[in-house]
Amino acid sequence: MTSDSDFADSFKEIPPFLEILGFKGAKLIEDDSFVCDFSPSVDLTHSNGMIVQGGFVTGMLDACMAQFIIFKYRGTKIPLTLDIDVKFFMPCAPGDVRVISKITKEGKSISFTEAKLFQNDQLIAISTATNKIVPTKI
Repeated sequence: MTSDSDFADSFKEIPPFLEILGFKGAKLIEDDSFVCDFSPSVDLTHSNGMIVQGGFVTGMLDACMAQFIIFKYRGTKIPLTLDIDVKFFMPCAPGDVRVISKITKEGKSISFTEAKLFQNDQLIAISTATNKIVPTKI
């Protein structure tokens, strides 16, 4: 199992957009899933500060899938999201959320990923994506 510090040590710096999304940490868990914890702020909401805007929810899902690929290749390769599909089941409120991602299939240059976003143990949204894997220096 990999700790949050192992994740942070794999990168020269955490991308600033993760801070905007309220990134709190990430780790690989035993079943080969990758977990990212976020705490989106009221600044990311609409509806009088009650609901996190869907684009930010999508960003958290996409970030967890992408960061898993970056982590897997220790920063030597990055994913370019070719497509992403998101299904929203419930509104996401400001506060702690957990995203769990998996790599469902990999080829030489394409990978398929999925992610689920939970808040208070309730499924808020799911996502699938197709990613082109390229060297870090493109």
